[in-house]
Amino acid sequence: MEYPENTVLLVDDEKPVLNALKRLIRPLKCTVLVTESPNEALRILDEQQIDLVISDMRMPEMSGERFLEQVAKQSPDTERIVMTAYSDPQATIDAINHGKVSRFMMKPWEDEDVLKVVRKSFELTALRRQNEALQALTRQKNAELAALNDSLEQKVEARTEQLKDANVRIKNSYRSVVRMFSNLTARRLGVKATADNHRLNQILLGVAKYCKVEGTPLKQLYYAWQLRNIGKLSFDDSLLTKPYVELSAEQQRQFHAHPLLAEAATMLVKPLFPAGNIIRQHKEYLDGSGYPKGLQGDQISQPARILCVVNDYIELTLGTYQGRQYSTNEALAYLREYASERYEDRVVDALEAVVSALAKEGDVVKDDCKASQDLAPEMVLSRDLVSGQGVLLLSAGQTLDTVAIQRIREMEANLDEQFAVYIKN
Repeated sequence: MEYPENTVLLVDDEKPVLNALKRLIRPLKCTVLVTESPNEALRILDEQQIDLVISDMRMPEMSGERFLEQVAKQSPDTERIVMTAYSDPQATIDAINHGKVSRFMMKPWEDEDVLKVVRKSFELTALRRQNEALQALTRQKNAELAALNDSLEQKVEARTEQLKDANVRIKNSYRSVVRMFSNLTARRLGVKATADNHRLNQILLGVAKYCKVEGTPLKQLYYAWQLRNIGKLSFDDSLLTKPYVELSAEQQRQFHAHPLLAEAATMLVKPLFPAGNIIRQHKEYLDGSGYPKGLQGDQISQPARILCVVNDYIELTLGTYQGRQYSTNEALAYLREYASERYEDRVVDALEAVVSALAKEGDVVKDDCKASQDLAPEMVLSRDLVSGQGVLLLSAGQTLDTVAIQRIREMEANLDEQFAVYIKN
């Protein structure tokens, strides 16, 4: 086997010994350097890489153990071998302790022994170099991996921000879709999109907060609130222009399908599935008298119970349930009368507390419905006074005086009507 990549340095003060060793090692095709001077050998070690040093023990310029000690300090990766014709135990110990030699060989030597030692040294050097190369490669790969990780973290952070932005856009698009269908439904039902929408939203959110609904459940409840009437879009006018109690039995049967139709519509948008479940149950009553499935008690979800109370309250005040609009106090009294049968007491309590609190802050109106004979000066209209033919007689917010009260009574007589006058309280 040949070793063209390896170099051996022979150091001996006897030139014939150097020549003999050089001839012996030359067939290995390695680089062979020779010198009779230990100092020269140290200079050579400074200038180039030497894999193996074979040194005589006794040399006039410097002892072998001292020379090899310098080699160990100067070139620790160079393997060191001592060759001597003398058996000197102390010199051997010194060479091991200071020169860190790996092998002693006696003169005269056996050629095959020398070749075996040189081959083994070169093979160990090759292994060491491979190990160093692998370690260097490992460090390089680790550095590349660290850089890749840094880059990957940056990319992940950037991608995460992109996903967050996309998620926000998607959420906003859901909200926009919900608002669009809510407004479309309101127009189909003849309800104007006014500041009242904000007032009604405040009531729902206030009741939900009172009942400790928050986070995702609150968001789904709000979506259900906005879309609760979407199932009515396909109804003809005969089902929408009359109050519920004035519909025939067959018309009511058709009307009872609107929660299911609304749920089916929300099935087209996966994030609205929970809202659809709430809408499906929002006309169910605790006593089982609701629709469309006649659910009872715990079969009805908590969000649906909340939506049921707030929705029925709004329908009573708008006049879409019975033939006339209820005042806020009348509507609350109606809910309270059925609280132990249809509605959950805690939700009705929450609604009453929220309406009272918002009324004190001026965000909602709390009112009573009075007959004209019960009116008194300084009372303030909470709603527009409209005749049975749809003529606006007085605007909401007007403070009544004796003249206005007298005119209201005269108009009742002239039109042969009895007005429902809503007064702030």
